[in-house]
Amino acid sequence: MGKEIVVRFDAPAYEEYKELQEAVAQGKHSPAKPTYEQLLASINNAICNLKLNPYYGDLVPRKYLNKAIVNRYGTDKLLRVELVGFWRMLYTIIGDEAKIIAFILEYMDHKEYNKKFGYKRR
Repeated sequence: MGKEIVVRFDAPAYEEYKELQEAVAQGKHSPAKPTYEQLLASINNAICNLKLNPYYGDLVPRKYLNKAIVNRYGTDKLLRVELVGFWRMLYTIIGDEAKIIAFILEYMDHKEYNKKFGYKRR
């Protein structure tokens, strides 16, 4: 039998996720693309994929991880999932003998992602 796979949110990421759910439930409209509904559906789809395969995302290359990022997240093994509208979701994997936890750290738009990891525009 395989290991149990659990998906959990970091506290600040979960607060943002709840706010997004509330915005969708209240019918609020996003000022830009993607819509709140599209973003929520994309995050929920990514969560389902992580439950099936915790290594679903791409490993963020170490050359883009500076000390501030490692200190903030407490790890140098970050994975990213591409979401709708060039948004990104960051997570890490914590494992033990009984289960694997895909720990969602944050989700952000592409501009913030590029700034955080030092990607340059072409």
